[in-house]
Amino acid sequence: MLGFGKKKDKDSKGESPAPQAPEKTQEKAGKDSPAKEEKPASAGRPAKADKHKSATGDKKRFPIKKILMTLVILGLLGGGGYAGYTFFLKSGDPSARVFTAKDMPHLTLPVEMLKFSFDHYPDLFDAFVQYETQMVLLEKEIARIKAISAKYPEQQKIADRQKKIWEKGKNTLSKEFAKLEKPIKETFVLFQVNPRQGKAQIDASAADLAARARSALDASQELTADIKAMPPEAPEGLIQGTLFKLKKTFL
Repeated sequence: MLGFGKKKDKDSKGESPAPQAPEKTQEKAGKDSPAKEEKPASAGRPAKADKHKSATGDKKRFPIKKILMTLVILGLLGGGGYAGYTFFLKSGDPSARVFTAKDMPHLTLPVEMLKFSFDHYPDLFDAFVQYETQMVLLEKEIARIKAISAKYPEQQKIADRQKKIWEKGKNTLSKEFAKLEKPIKETFVLFQVNPRQGKAQIDASAADLAARARSALDASQELTADIKAMPPEAPEGLIQGTLFKLKKTFL
């Protein structure tokens, strides 16, 4: 009886650790068990992804715009550099000039003599170019006065008096440059048969011929100075007239 009681006391006082085993097993199982199912992404996450995608697209487009702007700037710089070289450097260096056959209907010099003038009389050749421009300007003014005379025949005398002034200016300029053509023709032939004598003739006459051409042009340009100051007339035609008015208004 006593022994049974002691055994019972032992059993009641010292509980077996077995009941705690399931907890350890459960804790271990909890550690080894797969992770709990993750919650679905919030509604705002796709918006972040779209924002990131948009930013990426902007980054891709930005370099393209930058490249295009760079190309435009380089093109402008290149064009400006070429224009500066052409009009300021190249034109100022006779050895760098390149002859281009131009239509000069108011001169009787053939192309090879124009080329000869270009090579050996550069200042005179430039005067030839200005002479052509001046002659076209004089002819246009004479044609304009004739048109006014035809439109108002009762005042034809007024128009005729002005027309004579312009025709005289044109004839004077034409005669002066015709005088300049003769020594060019002679020197050209001399240079062909005897380059040494031809070169000496060029050196002796170049400055004088250029000065005579410049004097004739100055007198003619004084006459046409008022034409350049006059406002241009509107061209005929609906489209041309409209474009002319727009340019005059905004430019």
